[in-house]
Amino acid sequence: MIQNLIKARGRAHKIWEEFDFPHPTEVPLEDLAMYRNVLVVAGGLNGAEGRLVRDSTGGVIRVRDDILQDGRRRFTIAHELGHWELHTDHSQFLCSESDMRDYGRSSLELEANHFAAELLMPTVHFRPRCQGEPCLHDVKELAQDFCTSLTATAIRVADLSKFPIQIIWHENDRVRWCYSKESKKLPYVNTNREVPRYSSARLPRDQVANHMETYESADWFPQLQHRKPEVAEMTIRANRLGGGLTMMWFLDR
Repeated sequence: MIQNLIKARGRAHKIWEEFDFPHPTEVPLEDLAMYRNVLVVAGGLNGAEGRLVRDSTGGVIRVRDDILQDGRRRFTIAHELGHWELHTDHSQFLCSESDMRDYGRSSLELEANHFAAELLMPTVHFRPRCQGEPCLHDVKELAQDFCTSLTATAIRVADLSKFPIQIIWHENDRVRWCYSKESKKLPYVNTNREVPRYSSARLPRDQVANHMETYESADWFPQLQHRKPEVAEMTIRANRLGGGLTMMWFLDR
């Protein structure tokens, strides 16, 4: 799996290498897709964010026309372009919003997400911006600067930061997935478990701090019997989706 993710990021890196690594916001994704023989069109989708169809002459990426956030729209295009570049033995993909946030179920969606992350947030531009102490407030600024979604940006920070960071997505107070860079070997937050009662993940939007805080009573790791890691965390609520995104930084590693 690790080799597949390296390959996915490497494919996006090689695309930008052809253009001498401009900032990704300087090149319209529609133009970049056309350069790769893929036409991007809007509309004609129900119940999905994006769709890729390929044949012997080229490909078509169709994106929902009612996506209001530019970061989500750009990630959808980049994600489908990842399928185009990486999964040539598939004639089509139909990807939902949950697929775009899939970092734990499907290997194909995970590979497309990592391709999209490198395409939208190239290492050469992004790594120097995420070397300070982790904070979701800074992630929001990076998402604005790179015109990317908050979730994709937070995961990119977890990958490129020198700090041991875990990203957790939860809906209706239950963990749906967690993500950390595999090489950092961090404790894993079990999926489907209830989020800890005393944590930032339980706070309503108007009570969430704009900085990382230590929650000594939050027990994210009941599987660790003897020593509980000391962590700082921060959550941003996504009320439209009935969930939230939590960034956790391990202070004692």
